[in-house]
Amino acid sequence: MAAFIDILKHIGAKILELTKHFAGVTADAQLEFDMGSWLTIVLVILCLLGSACWAASIAAARRHPLWLHFAIGFVVPWIYPIFILFKMDIHGEAERRRVEQEALQKKAEAEAEKQRIQEQLGKERELQNAESGIEEKKWNQQYFDKIGRDEEGRNAGPWKAVVSGNEVIVFEILEAEPELVYVVFKDSKGTPKKMRIPYARIESWDKTYDY
Repeated sequence: MAAFIDILKHIGAKILELTKHFAGVTADAQLEFDMGSWLTIVLVILCLLGSACWAASIAAARRHPLWLHFAIGFVVPWIYPIFILFKMDIHGEAERRRVEQEALQKKAEAEAEKQRIQEQLGKERELQNAESGIEEKKWNQQYFDKIGRDEEGRNAGPWKAVVSGNEVIVFEILEAEPELVYVVFKDSKGTPKKMRIPYARIESWDKTYDY
């Protein structure tokens, strides 16, 4: 606004100086001075210059070329200043907004990707935990009570089991207890023996038809 006022003061001084000059020339030439015509001309010029200065001040405040908009404001009085007052952005503002928008979009995409990875890892952990839980709960009293006998109540063996890293052929499940299973197996000499196997030591237990 201060720049606009300074421009008006400068232009007003020039107009006053020119007016005095032409008034002196007119007096020297003994020409008839038409005050109404002169006032009309001065008012029109002031109107055009006011429009130009307003457009220039708006442009300067928004970091655009001052003299270019001064000239346009002079040629298109008042309409142009009012137009740029509402439509002109700060110079570089559109680019800054675009860069900010791209940065926000990249950040949102990164957050979405991070969230997707976390969800995927969470699902994998849940699956692993579920599988681990199944393995942990598989060897229990209910399991061995279920597989020990067939539908007619007969021995359903044999089974091939791995206990603490050692393979054992179990021929019969005698009794399943809360923490262990009581079974009959044969040693390396083929002698039947009984053994209590804690569930925590069982690594695998599968039906076999080789014996």
